[in-house]
This record gives sequence, structure tokens and C-alpha cells, in this order.
Amino acid sequence: AVQLIPKDVPIEFICETQFLRDVLCKDIQRWEDTDWLGMSNKPALKDLINVLRQRCTPTSFRKANSKNDWSTIDKGRHLVKYLMDNSGAKTVSLTIDPTLNLSGAKLSHLSQRIAYRLIIQRRPLEVRRSTALTVQAVLAKLNLTSDHTITADELWQSLRNSDFRRPISDFLWKCLHSAFRVGRFWAKISGYEERAQCQYCGVIDSMSHILLECTAPGQIEIWAMAGNLWRRKQAEWTKPDLEDILSAGMRPWFSDKKKRRPFVERMWRILISEAAYLIWCLRCERTIGHAMDDNWTHSRQEIRARWGYIMNSRLHLDIAMTHRRFGRAALWPPLVLSTWCGTLQDELALPDDWTKIRRVLVGINPQTYETWDVG
Repeated sequence: AVQLIPKDVPIEFICETQFLRDVLCKDIQRWEDTDWLGMSNKPALKDLINVLRQRCTPTSFRKANSKNDWSTIDKGRHLVKYLMDNSGAKTVSLTIDPTLNLSGAKLSHLSQRIAYRLIIQRRPLEVRRSTALTVQAVLAKLNLTSDHTITADELWQSLRNSDFRRPISDFLWKCLHSAFRVGRFWAKISGYEERAQCQYCGVIDSMSHILLECTAPGQIEIWAMAGNLWRRKQAEWTKPDLEDILSAGMRPWFSDKKKRRPFVERMWRILISEAAYLIWCLRCERTIGHAMDDNWTHSRQEIRARWGYIMNSRLHLDIAMTHRRFGRAALWPPLVLSTWCGTLQDELALPDDWTKIRRVLVGINPQTYETWDVG
């Protein structure tokens, strides 16, 4: 449309969101100063800006705010669908003016951080074989039940979910990269071959074995307690596999009426990530911290206490984050209430909004710590 309309005729774009308005009007100077660092559709936006700068009349962008605006957008969608169904998609080549084509970052706005990221961006991306295999397995599991094709970029982005603590995000990131020195890693190093075997089970000590199969005290008990807590959210519990753990940030949950359950999804992210990370920590303490102590293991009482402490800490962190002093970073109280609903001790005796309680009166129901049900 920009190329077909004469350059001396004003154009007004009606958009679904304010993205184009912000990028092309409000933040264009900042984006150009940093060579569009972090912008996924950089080439298309640069070409659009080049064409718009060739025009001699104003071009405006605004978000749709009336019925007529949304009707116009719907008509445009139907027209595009009709043309694609009858003629197929066609590539549009814009007429680019080289004199208006800005490239590179502005030296006066260049910091060491921006320069480093721009250099890394220009390097060819080398995909590790182990990373590719792990990501492929996780995506295959996700796409079996997804209504759209989930990409690797979405999977990596899910590791940055704010419901994951920073150490857990790092842990999941390394698991996707198969970066931990476990299992077959040691089998290739002379003199350390015995480290490839699980000291407790006598099999290859892979990440899947550590988190899901090892019979040493810790793994079975923690998943049992996680299952007990999850059932209180009125959701079906099945012990997750490695792919479920690595994709915890993308798992959707639906009600019987096929409606999304966002609060249950948040609880799933917290529960699965904390459980997997605690199992890993217990394993490291057993095999590294007590490597010189023969047959040393954690007691069942200690495992229960550690799990209760971690889950109660997450609960009280959520409560603390609802305070208005955190401004825009503060959590929405109904989000916290709905996330932990059904899991608390003496919940019926608590006030409707227990996030306002600043004393240690809110906690996870200790009945969920029972480990007789191994799920």
C-alpha cells in the first residue's frame, strides 16, 4: 500500500496494537542508534522506514478504537485470505533508496555491552549436536498436543519465565544444552570412568536417571510430595518425564470445558521446576559434598523438611511480591490467591485476601508431605 499510494498523499495506518506506532515514531531513534539490536523483524522494519522517508507528506499510525476501525481491519484480513487462497502468497519488493538506508550502530550511543552483543549477532551460530537432539525431543513432545507448531525460539524464551527463579532458569538452560558433566561425559576421560555410573544404582548417571529413575533417597519422595500437592489443584497428576520438565514453562492446562487454566499453569511451572532443581541439589550433595562418606544418603525427614521449606519460601515470596512498593513489578494479589488456592493449611480459617497477612500464618498443608504414594 505504501508503494502504490502516491508520495504526496497522506496515509493513516489503523493497527491492532501500538507496536508500529511505538517503533516507527516513539522509539525509532533508539532502535537506529543500536542497529535494531534485539528486534526480530529488523529487515522488514528497516525497509518500511526507508520507503516512508521517501514520502513528502505525513504518515500516521494509531490503534483501532472504534467499531468502524475493527470492521476495516476484518475486511482487510478477509481480503488478504481471499487473495492468498486464489493467487497464493507473493513477495513484495520495496523500492529502497540507498541514501536513506542507515546501517550499523551510532558510535556516541555504543556501550561495551551493545558492541559485544552486535559482534556476537554477526557470528555464525553453531548448534551443538547434543543441544539439537535435546531440543528436538522436547519440541516433538510439545507438538503432539499443541494446536500450533511450537518453535525452538519459543522453547528457549520459556526458560525466562518470571515464575522460574534465576538458579532454576540456569539449570533448565544447561539441561537443554546437555551441559552438565554427568553420565557419558566421564566415560571418555581416562581415570574417571567410574563417575559415569550412578554410585547408588550402578547404571549410567544421565540427567534423566538423576531426575526420574534413581532409587537413592530424594527423587521418589520429592515427586510423591509434588504429586500430593498437585492433586489439591483438582488436576490430574502424572509423573513428568525429562521433556515435561524442560518444557514446564509451556505446558497448557485446560478445564473440562476446554478453557485454559492460567493459575494452574503457573502452579505447574513452580512445582515442577522446584522439584527437579531440589532433586538435582540433593544428588550433588550426596555424590560430591559427601563423596568420601560411604553409603551416605539424606534421611526422609530431611527431604520432607527441605521440600516444605522450599515450597513455603515460594509461597511467602509471592505474598511479599504483592506489596505496592514493587510498583509495576508487583504481583497481582488474585494471581497469588488463585495459584496457591487449595494447597494451604487451614485455608477455610484464613481471610479472603490472605496476601495482606504479614506474619507466618500462611503455609503449605503438611499433609502433602506424606510420601507413601510414589505416584
